[in-house]
Amino acid sequence: MRNATTAEAGFVTKTWALVRKDMSIEFRAKATLPPMVAFVLAVTVLLAFALPAGSEMTAPVDLPLGAVPLADVLAGFLWVTILFAGLIGFARTFEVERTTGAMDALLLAPLDRSGLYLAKAITNLVFVMLVQALLFPAFALLFDIRLGGEWWLFLLVAAVTDIGFVSLGTLFASVAAQTRSRELVLPVLALPALVPLFIGATELTGQLFLDGGAGSVLEAGWFVILAAFAGIFSVVGALAADFVLD
Repeated sequence: MRNATTAEAGFVTKTWALVRKDMSIEFRAKATLPPMVAFVLAVTVLLAFALPAGSEMTAPVDLPLGAVPLADVLAGFLWVTILFAGLIGFARTFEVERTTGAMDALLLAPLDRSGLYLAKAITNLVFVMLVQALLFPAFALLFDIRLGGEWWLFLLVAAVTDIGFVSLGTLFASVAAQTRSRELVLPVLALPALVPLFIGATELTGQLFLDGGAGSVLEAGWFVILAAFAGIFSVVGALAADFVLD
């Protein structure tokens, strides 16, 4: 019992040490966050100018054939922006170790591959959440989004989506890191698998933008899919790390 507790404590300590290492490197080098932030802000400003002036988010009534509610359009804009910003960051998951020739040394560290995967996933999650901390207020300001008391529900949807996004993105980043064309391989691997996740996030966000209540969102099938996606791929990523990081 004591040995098991000690082993768990050692796993957590070593994993957290890797997270701190990656975060300290990023805050010194500033090689991952600035491109992600620049991308999301540039895309958000461009989209703000692309929408017609005076557009309002109201419940759709007798929409013409082929038309979609503005809320769904904005939700799609939001999550596509996060998707590609995240892929920019994921492509650099193992960049420091690759450029410095420290990949072999990292794999020889006395830590399970699942711990290494978890450390990279936590780091990527922090990066995505920091980007969203800038993106969400800017998006709300430029597109006049008013969620009122439903902000907590929107953040819950975002948190569940982020966990699934980061879990799968980090796993595929580990695979792409073994190739020469990792910047091209990562989107090819990740985008098809991430489609259901981002469709669900877009559907739920569109409902919230149209003043959908907590009941309509939490009881929706898409929320169950998001939660299942996040849980399944978190476990799959940790289990597959032993085979991918070799």
